[in-house]
Amino acid sequence: MINNLKQTLRELRAKRLIDYGNTAYQHISNDWHFKYVPTELRELWYSFMAPSMSYISIIDYMSHDELIHWIDIENSLINRLEVIFSKIQK
Repeated sequence: MINNLKQTLRELRAKRLIDYGNTAYQHISNDWHFKYVPTELRELWYSFMAPSMSYISIIDYMSHDELIHWIDIENSLINRLEVIFSKIQK
């Protein structure tokens, strides 16, 4: 069970970084120099940068409750990013 949670957390983090990171933004917006990044998106990117970098190195040592907590955070971030990305026009 706990190994499944670890894998889920890793997959959610990868999805967030691949589908909603700065490269994904560039591709859907054609804003190659980040001149028009919506404020909400920029704030989200910076808000999750430090915590996500620190927790990725300790996933293997997290308890069940910690894994659930971080999975919830990733799902919340992805949901917020989906809304922002859906508003970005090419």
